[in-house]
Amino acid sequence: MEQANNNDFGQQRVRQLLSGVPFFNEIARDDQTQFAQIEQNTRLWVAGSGDTVIRAGDVDSTLYFLLRGQLEVCAEQGSEAPLYYVSPGEVFGTLSMLLGTPRSATIRVADNAREAVLASLDFNAFNEDDSPYSLATRLAFFHMIVHHIRWTLEVKRMQSPTHELVQSMRKLPVFQGEKGSAEELDALREQAQSLAELLCRWNEESQANTGTIQLT
Repeated sequence: MEQANNNDFGQQRVRQLLSGVPFFNEIARDDQTQFAQIEQNTRLWVAGSGDTVIRAGDVDSTLYFLLRGQLEVCAEQGSEAPLYYVSPGEVFGTLSMLLGTPRSATIRVADNAREAVLASLDFNAFNEDDSPYSLATRLAFFHMIVHHIRWTLEVKRMQSPTHELVQSMRKLPVFQGEKGSAEELDALREQAQSLAELLCRWNEESQANTGTIQLT
C-alpha cells in the first residue's frame, strides 16, 4: 500500500471519494472550514489487488475508511478464506486505535478488485486536549466511533442473544446531559473505550471457541 498525493486525484475527485463516508459528509455540511482542515489532514492510500492494508500484530492510532474497492479480512496473513469483507464507505481499525492493542486480523485488497483507495485520520488529533478541531467536529468523530462499535456489538447480540456479554452491553451508561457540550465529549470518549473493551472480550471468546473474530 502506498500513500497517494491528494493532488494526483484533484480536489474534486478527492471530495467525491470522501462523500461516500457519512462522517466526511456531516462535517462538510455543517462547517466548511472544519471540513477543509480535515481534508488537509486526511491521508489517501492506494493499494493493488492482493496488497496488505493492515497486518495482524501491528499497533497504531490510525483510523481507516475504504473509499473504493473491496477488502477482505483474514485471521492470518495469507489465509485463503476471508472472515468477511469491507465495502466502500465503511470505517475500520477502531479497536487498536482506542485500546492500543495489536491489530487482530490482516486486511488485504480482494483479488477481484483491481485496486483499493483508502483514507486515514490520526485518532490522536481528535482525542488530545489540544486538538486542532472544534468541539462539534470532535463530537461528530466520537459519535461515529460509538455508533460503529455499538452496531457491531448489536450484530453479535442478534447472532447470540443469550451470550453472557449481552447484559454487559445493557449496563453501559448513556449520556443524559447537555448535548453539544464538553461533558458529552468526555462521555463519548468513555463510551467508546468501554464498548471497545467489550467487543475485544467478545472477539477473544469467539476466537477461542470458533476461531472467528469480528474486526472493527
